[in-house]
Amino acid sequence: MSETLPPLEQFALTLFDIGAVQLGKFKLHSGRKSRIYLDLRLLVSHPRALRDAVAAYRTVLDGLAFDLLAATPLAGLPLGTALCLDLDKPLIYPRKTAKSYGTGKEIEGVWQVGQTAVVVDDLITSGDSILEAIVALKSVGLQVQHAVVLIDREQGGVQTMQEQGYTLHAAMKISQLLSILEKHERITSKEHAKVAESLMLKR
Repeated sequence: MSETLPPLEQFALTLFDIGAVQLGKFKLHSGRKSRIYLDLRLLVSHPRALRDAVAAYRTVLDGLAFDLLAATPLAGLPLGTALCLDLDKPLIYPRKTAKSYGTGKEIEGVWQVGQTAVVVDDLITSGDSILEAIVALKSVGLQVQHAVVLIDREQGGVQTMQEQGYTLHAAMKISQLLSILEKHERITSKEHAKVAESLMLKR
């Protein structure tokens, strides 16, 4: 009989097993170089893993008060949709660019001025994409204080958001993820050390 792992620990292993955690040399969207790439967009192709992701988000979201879920385009949208169905909470999302036709909406969905939205994204590196979403949401009269991600890459995004007056919650930090993967022999101690060094993490 196999041991039953804590849900978050099992989820970390699932991410690795579906190929969402890759080691190598990568250039990130922010322009930074990294020895680890997290491709959480793969979750939509693995329904069971996506359900596990929803459970991980809920470890944070269940403790917050909000009227609406607000997903970042585009990575946050499938995750926001899954959460919307699970939590039975309305979902809205800012567009990358405002429509130049029809209603010219900047935010898709239904909301009322003064409602509270919590921003949902897959991960945080610099925090730029989340802050962009917050600016768009606040410009239409919504209140935003919190954002939630699955993984914090621990590269300054949380501090940047804090400086702007917002609170970022992560279901898991990348240092936790690496420790779990080494513990269960998905990665070696040497690989762990290389990634930690590239991210300037303390071990």
